[in-house]
Amino acid sequence: MMTLEVFVTGRALTAEAERDLGDRVLRALTTEDAAPDAAMEGMREFVHVLVAQPRTWATGGPTPDAAPRYLVRLTVPGSWSDREFGAHVVPLITEAVAATEPDPTRLLREPHCIVQVIGLREHCIGTLGATTTSTEMTRLMTQGYRDSGERRVAPAGSTIDPVCGMPVEWDAARFTITHDGVAHAFCAPSCRKVYAEDHGLT
Repeated sequence: MMTLEVFVTGRALTAEAERDLGDRVLRALTTEDAAPDAAMEGMREFVHVLVAQPRTWATGGPTPDAAPRYLVRLTVPGSWSDREFGAHVVPLITEAVAATEPDPTRLLREPHCIVQVIGLREHCIGTLGATTTSTEMTRLMTQGYRDSGERRVAPAGSTIDPVCGMPVEWDAARFTITHDGVAHAFCAPSCRKVYAEDHGLT
């Protein structure tokens, strides 16, 4: 589950422009050529982008009217919010926001788009009327792929994460498990945990 709050000042956005900004950020975070469609569809169900234009924004440096500012707060389960995750999503978000500006390179030169990744503790996210752990959230997001019965072919030197369908390079695999003599690799610890729970492993 990812919730993004995109705050904008210095630009008077129409409803259409707000929608375009939100859609660009959503697509940036939920488009992955290597991922199966069913997994991406499941993920999109749990990604929400909210765009807001605050009435007041005080800051130093150039006035926001001359240099529009952006603050993006990305809230995710705490187990997702490590250095690798931040290094992956911060450029994606910044580039998606920058693409809506007249000068798409400005936000790569000026520190006017701040992205904060906020990790929530376990049992501090809820859906279906109950608290939901990061593993349960992964299970919900990947259910469509697992139910589809799709069997993907892994590129050379890789394997397919059996939970979400993402290819994982064996040389870089950090999360693995062996079941019935077969080794599996996973793109994230939550995928490994879903598989382990489903097969009574540790």
